[in-house]
Amino acid sequence: MNIDESIILVVDDNPANLNVLFDIFGDMKYDVLFASDGESCLRLVETESPDLILLDVMMPGIDGFETCRRLKAKERTKDIPVMFMTALSETVDKVRGLEAGAVDYITKPIQPEEVLARVKTHLTLRKMYRMLQDREVHLSALVEEKTRMVTNVTMTLVNALESANKLNDSDTGNHIKRVGEYAAFLAEQYGCDVDFVKRIRLYAPLHDVGKVGLPDRILRKPGQFTKEEFVEMQQHVVFGASLLSGDGLDEMAQNIALYHHERWDGSGYVHQLVGEQIPLEARIVAVADVFDALVTERVYKPAFSNEKATQIIAADAGKHFDPAIVDIFLAYQEEMFTIKMSLQ
Repeated sequence: MNIDESIILVVDDNPANLNVLFDIFGDMKYDVLFASDGESCLRLVETESPDLILLDVMMPGIDGFETCRRLKAKERTKDIPVMFMTALSETVDKVRGLEAGAVDYITKPIQPEEVLARVKTHLTLRKMYRMLQDREVHLSALVEEKTRMVTNVTMTLVNALESANKLNDSDTGNHIKRVGEYAAFLAEQYGCDVDFVKRIRLYAPLHDVGKVGLPDRILRKPGQFTKEEFVEMQQHVVFGASLLSGDGLDEMAQNIALYHHERWDGSGYVHQLVGEQIPLEARIVAVADVFDALVTERVYKPAFSNEKATQIIAADAGKHFDPAIVDIFLAYQEEMFTIKMSLQ
């Protein structure tokens, strides 16, 4: 890490002090800029980007304390370290400077060895800070790219697995999209954080991917299942969880596939979980999935009206569904119906 080519801005109204500092830095490779007062300093930093500012305290016009406060108030200059140069030695004055945003003090009369040592220390810290910033930006870009890749792969998986189901249901594609949007909306209103909302939108469409493991005689049957067929059909949640398990896969996707047919009262399948034993993401998707099934025409049923679907879901609060999520659904019926209409 090379700090020799750093830019230093020296601000002092006393020519003698400027000459002393010029001599101190004369043998160094620093690019040294000079300003005679606070206003000149503030104008100069609009076009230059110093790595360190040595700032006199007692100056005509605005003093060093106010100059420092103004530097720290601007986005462009707030991170530039400021070292005060002053003959003031009282603790109260030093505290005032630190509160204004300074990182250090150089006491007058100026001692060359002290100045060079302190300058080198703060330039090194400045360079390290910039390296950390660059690394954070790089890591953030990598995370964003990885997220885009996961999103694309997941949506490809959704489309491929749903196509493989070969259901007699031409609306399957839009159904899974709507479930994702319903789930994200309900999660947001529930108060889930941005990351949770983003992930549930991504993974909710995978809720029924396990149906690829069911035979056509189950998938395509238009009427009621026999008891044995119903038990066989329930295994699609196990198949789905198996498809979505493994290192590197988000547990939320597996939870949605495995638990979205559990019921709040424990009468669901296949683990008969009760209440909050069911992961939140699965409780949300349960409402989203059933709502869309109710208001959509299928080969085995007509589409229910919005009012009828709402009545059914409301009646199942505390039985099939988490009451808190049903409350949100009821409070935002119009928005849910708008999502449905936008993805017909």
